[in-house]
Amino acid sequence: MAKKPKGPPAEAVIPRDVRPRGRRALRQWIRDHLGIEIARQPVCRGHTAPFDYFSRIFLERPPLALVLGPRGGGKSFLSALDTHLTSRWNPRHTTRILGGSLAQSSQVHYALRDLIRGGDDADVVSKLTKDGAYYANDAEVKILAASSTSVRGPHVPTLKLDEVDEIDEECREAAMGMCMNRHGVPGSVVMTSTWHRVDGPMARLMERGHAGDFPVYSFCAFEVLEHCPEERSGKYLEKCPECPLVQWCHKDRDLDPLGRPKAKRADGHYAIDSLIQKARATGSRTFEADYLCLGPRVDGLWFPGFDPGANVHPRAEYDPSLAVHVAVDSGVFTGAVFFQVAKLPTPTGVAEEIRVFADYLRENASAEANAQALLEVARTRCNGRIDVASTDPAGGSRNPVGPTVIAEYERSGLRPLRRWPHGSVADGLALLESFLAPADGRSRLVVHPRCEATVRALRHYRRAKRGGQWQDYPEDPQHPHEDLVDALRGGLRVCFPEGRSPQPNYARVHARQVF
Repeated sequence: MAKKPKGPPAEAVIPRDVRPRGRRALRQWIRDHLGIEIARQPVCRGHTAPFDYFSRIFLERPPLALVLGPRGGGKSFLSALDTHLTSRWNPRHTTRILGGSLAQSSQVHYALRDLIRGGDDADVVSKLTKDGAYYANDAEVKILAASSTSVRGPHVPTLKLDEVDEIDEECREAAMGMCMNRHGVPGSVVMTSTWHRVDGPMARLMERGHAGDFPVYSFCAFEVLEHCPEERSGKYLEKCPECPLVQWCHKDRDLDPLGRPKAKRADGHYAIDSLIQKARATGSRTFEADYLCLGPRVDGLWFPGFDPGANVHPRAEYDPSLAVHVAVDSGVFTGAVFFQVAKLPTPTGVAEEIRVFADYLRENASAEANAQALLEVARTRCNGRIDVASTDPAGGSRNPVGPTVIAEYERSGLRPLRRWPHGSVADGLALLESFLAPADGRSRLVVHPRCEATVRALRHYRRAKRGGQWQDYPEDPQHPHEDLVDALRGGLRVCFPEGRSPQPNYARVHARQVF
């Protein structure tokens, strides 16, 4: 956040001991007594200005809130500022700060220390220590180590979780139990983070927040970027093409009535030269994830070309004119996909399109229960029709206590059950990828929006990494994503046992008719 030189205020100074009760008063108090201006202008589609989310958290104290922000964008600083203001106006108030590690927990504490030492409000703090702050009104702030024992302390009304994507989920859930109403102040948990991991804690929290469980506030480096001066851009933006940020800066110009790029609307603290340096020193995916908050890094994803905007569509609904394939992968999690293969005419020939219209995922169920559930899915989604049912040949292995999984499926009515052709996992995944990212650039796989588990699996399926190198086998063979992706690749191997071959775009005639 930017510290502005103190000068004659535009309005009468609010006395330091008067607690601000509204957004305007809060902004003025922070400016007058701490010399800080917080960016107030959102410049990206769907983003929130930092002051908007900060003021809501301080004034309204939501029970739970999630903040997605860029590296170096001021998330820890604003958490520290909220902690300080809440502590100074609430006697005996207690706050705990937890990060993914002790060093991360310390980031908010360091920001709090610098904030107190740099403003006019230092006298409200009686003592600063290496792991906390103690206020004259008996309010207390302490940082926590990321361990199961440290998060089972006394109840507190304020809990700050910094870089929540790096906090172990069991540790985070245990810490939640610490927060409750105290001394007339409602309990509030604020989680802040950059989104690092494709299928990590932040991914699941974002899903819950967007589903309405709690508010989600997002901002990126452009919301906190300093204003771009004319000498850099040129009077008519003629110098903008020279800037490494131009492709992102000029996006969404339609949001501004004057058509100004983002840096012309911004008025924050983050130096443009610093952001340019990050754009030049990192790959585009890392830059977009860490600084523009466009989603997690996709390094290691097996299907980076899977795009929910293009590959998820209602046209994947069941078509009575096409055969129905059901592919099942059994295990601790049993996953299955229902799909059809449509043949579409194209300028270069006939192309197959895979349409997944139903899926199934269940943990720790018997083969009989899974078979009955799959037959019910068929009755619901495709009038009970199953033309080709297939499964992993490993399901034919007899276990020490009973019949084979395949035998149980067939006895329950899921028959005849074909075995997937033998071959490497990598070959099957390559076949699946040939539909997602064909050479002509036109994806040929569509998933119905109701198949949420399959969409998540295709989005998050990852390669293993060994010795710094990505491998041609999955990261976690026991993950639920594996069961759905395996089912799909196995079912495709049944449809295309020899792989895919191009369909000629011309009529065939018998050789005797040539002459």
